[in-house]
Order: sequence, then structure tokens, then C-alpha cells
Amino acid sequence: MATSAEELRGQSCSLLGGCSSDTPTVPIEQLPQYMAALPAWRLAADQASISRRFVAKNFVAAVRFFNQVAEVAEAEGHHPDLHLTNYRDVQVVLCTHAVGGLTIFDFIMAAKLDALDIEYSPKWLKQNQHVLGSGPAAAAAAEPPATATT
Repeated sequence: MATSAEELRGQSCSLLGGCSSDTPTVPIEQLPQYMAALPAWRLAADQASISRRFVAKNFVAAVRFFNQVAEVAEAEGHHPDLHLTNYRDVQVVLCTHAVGGLTIFDFIMAAKLDALDIEYSPKWLKQNQHVLGSGPAAAAAAEPPATATT
């Protein structure tokens, strides 16, 4: 069992055989370990899905994120539900629909999506830096923008 986001990112849904109706769900007692590795994600009350919300810098940044998600999802053969409201409020929901619950594939995808470069709303980022953990996306988000030198 992978216990860190880095270990999860190192796995591949497609290399693990993809999901089918006989893919095992993650045992409930293991969910806290997976969730600890993915601090930006929330477990649904019914424990059948995980989700992540954030506010993008603008509409273009939100759509750019969706396009990045599409590339990862196609490569992995595992597709999240994507929601865009108020032109820049993003929600990603992961669950393995074929089994009606959470499988290792959902946690692999969550870890891979956390590594994407996201242009967050500066206000949202300031208020939620603690949620991003210390992964690659958090480090990139925390870096000040490059300035031109003359």
C-alpha cells in the first residue's frame, strides 16, 4: 500500500490493469492513511468518493487546469468528475463508478492531479496554503512570480 503522495504518483492506473466491476475497493480502515497523503482532498460522508475544491485565478486558469486533467485522465484511463461554477470555482470528484466506491485508482489520480501546475486565486491561496501540503504544486504556487531584469 502506498502511503505517500509521491508513492501514489509513481503508480499508474493503466499499468495496474485499469478498473472493472471486479476491482476491489479500498478497505475503510485504510482510508485515513490515503487521506493523510492527500491533504487537499476530502472524503465524502458516505466514503464513496473524494473531492477537492479551489478557486482558480480566472476562467482561463480554471479551463487550463481542466485541460491538464484531461491529459492525465486519458493517459491513466481513469476519469474524474469535473465541475466549474462561478467561472473559476473548481471541484474535482473522484470515485470508481464501476464499483460505486473508492479504489486505489482514485488515490493515484488524486496524487497526480495534485502535482499539476495550478494558477490559484491569490486570495484563495493565501487563505488555504495549509491545505496544499508540501507537494510540487504547493511549492510552485508559493514561489513569487518571476520579475524581468533590465
